[in-house]
Amino acid sequence: MTIHVIGAGNWGTTLAKLFAGTNRVSLCTHSSEHAAEINIQRENQRYLPGIPLPGSLTAVALADAVFDADDVVVLAVPSRVLPEVSRQLRTAVVGLPLICATKGFQHASFKTMGQLVREMIPESPLIVLSGPNIARELASGLPSKAVLASHDLTALTRVARTLRNETLVFELSRDVDGVELCAALKGVIAVGVGIADGLALGDNMTALLMTYGLREFVEIAEFLEIRHKTIYGIAGLGDLITTCISPNSRNRRFGRLLGQGTGTKEALSQVGMVVEGVQMARTIVEMGDLNISIPLFTMIARAIFEEGIPLRDEFVNCLIHSR
Repeated sequence: MTIHVIGAGNWGTTLAKLFAGTNRVSLCTHSSEHAAEINIQRENQRYLPGIPLPGSLTAVALADAVFDADDVVVLAVPSRVLPEVSRQLRTAVVGLPLICATKGFQHASFKTMGQLVREMIPESPLIVLSGPNIARELASGLPSKAVLASHDLTALTRVARTLRNETLVFELSRDVDGVELCAALKGVIAVGVGIADGLALGDNMTALLMTYGLREFVEIAEFLEIRHKTIYGIAGLGDLITTCISPNSRNRRFGRLLGQGTGTKEALSQVGMVVEGVQMARTIVEMGDLNISIPLFTMIARAIFEEGIPLRDEFVNCLIHSR
């Protein structure tokens, strides 16, 4: 049995390293050149430098990967390419358990990443992985927890047993859509925290932002009928706190650049990775007609998509007058 981790960025490489402690792991890269680099150097110098990789992990170009009937597949590619990668994999992985470790929300279809994978490969049991997980911390051996969620109880228990490791401990859930929607929603608040940081508004205002942000987070989550256990669990509140306070959070880094006056396009370029909060913010804009009171989420969306607004004044006004 082999665990195939699709995507050799920092997150995919981290998961591959963790799972290779007790399993044979194939880390599938975009190119054969990158796979060769990893195998020779025994680390992913492009995306996770300084972290040695175990001998039970082998990198291979995705085009050369071979899947057997008892294998497990982990999808850890950027959200923007997940639909295309799923299409490419469809015939090769039919029937194999698919763990979607990619967070995000596709604005055009109003679907989570797991929903997109399920639509592309409906014959395979789907499990989503989410939680307060900063890749480099886990790769360095710092412990944390995550949630594995699936409607298929048999696949869920098998995958939980297969992925067991000493660093990342799993809770199990049946609330698949709730776990994914919480992961998408928290990115918007983290962008807001970054904006406050970039504007040098101080810790007091950041505390206000996280307080009112959590309230709106719950408001949206309840409207979407996400279970309270998920909202206040590690895939909801736990992931939200980590993403807001960690300097390694790409959502927070993106927001900080906005607060410092960098334009959206340039800020995304400087972060260099997908910022999930941006796609969810596009969806938030369209939720204005749903009679949900989310002034802070709306303000953060405006900061992302509207150029030239008096960001500091409007941000402060939104927070001070929230009730």
